[in-house]
Amino acid sequence: MLKQQSLFDAFESFETEPPDQQPLAAAVYVDLYDGESHLFVDPETSLDVLHEFATEIGLPGSVYKVKGITIPHYLLNQRQRDRAIAEGAMCLDEAGVESLDRAWKMPMIAIHSTVSIHPGKQITNHVRRTFGHRDLQPGTLMKAAVKVQGDLGVTTRVIRVVSVRREALSKMERDPDYGRREAELEGWPQLSGPEFVSCFCKKFKVVPATPVTRIEFTYV
Repeated sequence: MLKQQSLFDAFESFETEPPDQQPLAAAVYVDLYDGESHLFVDPETSLDVLHEFATEIGLPGSVYKVKGITIPHYLLNQRQRDRAIAEGAMCLDEAGVESLDRAWKMPMIAIHSTVSIHPGKQITNHVRRTFGHRDLQPGTLMKAAVKVQGDLGVTTRVIRVVSVRREALSKMERDPDYGRREAELEGWPQLSGPEFVSCFCKKFKVVPATPVTRIEFTYV
């Protein structure tokens, strides 16, 4: 099981806060200023919290960085860093940042789903079939690169593994109800079980009898 660094272990790394500063319900952090600073959260906190905080202090989306780095973050200038601290962001020194950097180093998985035909309805995956990750344990945190059909970008999310098991793709063909439920959990509600298996086999050049790793997860 992937060992996660507890935030309590990093408390000694916090800079002293002003007495009247009220910490956020879900912590948002800044590091020391050295020409630039960074706004980020720990992997146990939803990135939605980070984005909402960034919006509240007026950060443009263009300063959000996620590709090719360990910790998703917003770049800050000195004025923006001061504003973030004034609004409740907690300051971490170098040791604290290194602690969170270790916590953010986790397995990566790609998630791809279709778009909803119903306006306003969001499709969210909770299952992913893959060939690797056989040794994952429930509770493990993973980074997920989420790609929605038709969208140009990829969204990074953190997921927590609920269960892991090996099963043949053909199980979705033999049991129509199971197949349809699983296709929906995979993010393809318009497909039947056999249709999903057919698409999967065509993409990865395998046969329905191929055993795969079924990962069930929730979003952090």
